[in-house]
Amino acid sequence: MTSLAPGTVVRTVSEFTNGLARWFAKQDAFKGAAISGEISGLKEINGGHLTFLLKERGAGLNCIAWRSTIPRLPQLQNGAAIIAVGDIELRQEYGSYQMVVEAAHLTGIGELYAKFSALKEKLRLEGLFEPARKRAIPAYVRRVALISAEGSKASEDFLSTIAAQVPFVKVVPFWTRVQGSGAEIDVREAFDRADKVDVDVIVLTRGGGSYEDLFTFNEEVVVRAIARSRHPVITAIGHQTDHHLADDVADATSGTPSKAAEAIAGPWIATRERLASAHRNLRRAVVHALGRSAQRLELVRSQLEGSTYLRLGNAERALSALERRLNAQNPVAQLSVRGQRLAAVRERLPAAWQRYAARNATRLQNAIGNLALLDPEQPLARGYALIFRDGSLVRSARDVAVGDGIVARLGHGTLDARVEAVRDE
Repeated sequence: MTSLAPGTVVRTVSEFTNGLARWFAKQDAFKGAAISGEISGLKEINGGHLTFLLKERGAGLNCIAWRSTIPRLPQLQNGAAIIAVGDIELRQEYGSYQMVVEAAHLTGIGELYAKFSALKEKLRLEGLFEPARKRAIPAYVRRVALISAEGSKASEDFLSTIAAQVPFVKVVPFWTRVQGSGAEIDVREAFDRADKVDVDVIVLTRGGGSYEDLFTFNEEVVVRAIARSRHPVITAIGHQTDHHLADDVADATSGTPSKAAEAIAGPWIATRERLASAHRNLRRAVVHALGRSAQRLELVRSQLEGSTYLRLGNAERALSALERRLNAQNPVAQLSVRGQRLAAVRERLPAAWQRYAARNATRLQNAIGNLALLDPEQPLARGYALIFRDGSLVRSARDVAVGDGIVARLGHGTLDARVEAVRDE
């Protein structure tokens, strides 16, 4: 390591810049300075302040106009020639100096702006900016030709957005220079190559930059390459506030590279969301329909189950009744029943027979007694006789006549006699 010379004073960055700032503040030439040049890179920053670069022959001075000062300034635009009046100060945090503009005087237009205005009028008269000549961007882009600088932030933003949102979209890159001397020729040649491939759209893009850096996209060869392209062209050049003749002639323009990718992805995403919504609605409808069908099936099942149980119950009762009738008609069962009845009768028969015999014995004795009373022999034993004529019992005197032969049956033996007289008393 090289050693410091004796007596060298070492200062920190803040000590050095603070001292330099104090020196700037003491210089009268830096107060109210009036410097002429052309505006480049004009943009609005946070809080509504304006910043730009005042350029002249390759030299540049950073300028800032605070928001409170802007109403006192003329309308500023890139390429305008002005005399800026203000204080020069040191920006300690960046180690650079800038002018704080307090006033500005327009002195005309710069060389680039004059070139821009002349070409714009020429192309306008040719009708290249007319909306009627512009082509519609296909609703569903599947292949994209990308014209940009390889490895640039703009191309990376576009490619990463496409990959994240619509990875199925094919991007065919045509790498080219997008700034510097001759860059407009390279861009035109990239369009010539892109026109030979089968794509749906061409995207021309690059990131932000100064007015001079972005002037490639105001060159006539680039504008005409866009106008004659056989594919629709989308431009996404610089920042949202930048505008170029390439944007005027393109079929569509986006503020940034990522917005161009989002414009391509938008219809796909919207369709995907509609399909997802339709799928959700269809799913809900199917679930609802299935639920209603399930309810109807459950109702039918319950009704069928109740009807089945009722019918089975009726059938079971009918079967039981039929079984009982069949059992009743079964000969074996009938013989068994009758056998049981016969056994019971046999068990009761002796006692019943005894009762029957006793009852009939009594009746027999009564009958015997009655018969004994009716026995004709009994009166004969007491001295009575039975008279017969011709074998017939004579019951009345009228039954015989005088002279009839009769037979008298006595208690012991018979008598033959003849009627001597008949007395009917």
